Amino acid sequence: MHIEYRQVRKEDGYEWYSLLDEVWKVTYSHIFPKEVFDGRDYAREERARNFTEEKFIGERKLAYVAECEGKIVGLMFGTLDSDYEHFKNDYADLTALYVYPEYQGKGIGTKLRDIFVEWAKSKNADKYVIGVLKDNARARKVYESWGGKLSEYEHDFVVMNVGYPENFYTFEI
Repeated sequence: MHIEYRQVRKEDGYEWYSLLDEVWKVTYSHIFPKEVFDGRDYAREERARNFTEEKFIGERKLAYVAECEGKIVGLMFGTLDSDYEHFKNDYADLTALYVYPEYQGKGIGTKLRDIFVEWAKSKNADKYVIGVLKDNARARKVYESWGGKLSEYEHDFVVMNVGYPENFYTFEI
């Protein structure tokens, strides 16, 4: 299996959101109500139309995809500016890291993380954060295996007016 890694392009929008939505469904179906996924599916075309490189790539943000035989199988988005108040101004933020379930465990997520870390380091970042739903045990295990330190800070990730506890792992670069 040959995987290629490249920066995201405008024409990737539909595949980007298809992957994101599918991984959300698989990962969070036991956490979020079905309406969350239905809404994401319904809005995919519109989200894809509004997808721009400028939204994801710039001096302070970066997005990459992993491709296998022309299909996007993984994605990553990161920024030097964490949206979380607790980490703002001190941490780069690996905001999104998703890999189709059938491609997980093959090093794709680790490679996408490494691309982000090298980029953040080149921008003089010395630490980064990853937010993860508390109930996402599989991702938490991965972040712990990468050496992440569980922060004491917790935040509610709000979906359809319901707060779901989110944990944060911090990493040194």
